[in-house]
Amino acid sequence: MEHKTADRPNWKRVLERNFEVTHKQNFCFNGKVTAIHLEQVSEPLIVHYKYHKVCIADSGYTWLQHFPEDEKYTITTVLDTSGEVVQFYIDICLDHGVSEEGIPWFDDLYLDIVILPDKELFLLDDNELMEAFDKGAITDKEMKLAHKTAQKIISKYEKGEFEHLETCLEHALEWYREKKFV
Repeated sequence: MEHKTADRPNWKRVLERNFEVTHKQNFCFNGKVTAIHLEQVSEPLIVHYKYHKVCIADSGYTWLQHFPEDEKYTITTVLDTSGEVVQFYIDICLDHGVSEEGIPWFDDLYLDIVILPDKELFLLDDNELMEAFDKGAITDKEMKLAHKTAQKIISKYEKGEFEHLETCLEHALEWYREKKFV
């Protein structure tokens, strides 16, 4: 299981960045929100989902990552240079918290969900999850937690009840309008 931090200090593609952390709380979200503004990258990062070719990192892009309290996932909203959502990337995690330095972190449970602006959803890396389980890197309980969490998110999303996505959109619009958290 990989321990990751929101500031992504080892991201070699990113040559210059701004990073900030804030706490947000409203009726449906309570937790940390981080922003990495990619001032300059060495080259764009293009990913492929089925028939989609998506640029998820380029100079001028922003990654907002939400760490909802009492949940086993984080949500990264990728914004392009115009502030348009490129994708939502949901990392299923064993746990998340904040370091002594104030940087949010999470223990990645391999399984991920991507939601594109056209509403198409992709479940990613189940093979990595099962490989980690087969090798003994995670327990049966952790593997089942990852699957249960992903299925809960997918079910809520399909019913139009995944409120944290709306919160991410609101915070993205707010951040883009202000170019900072308020």
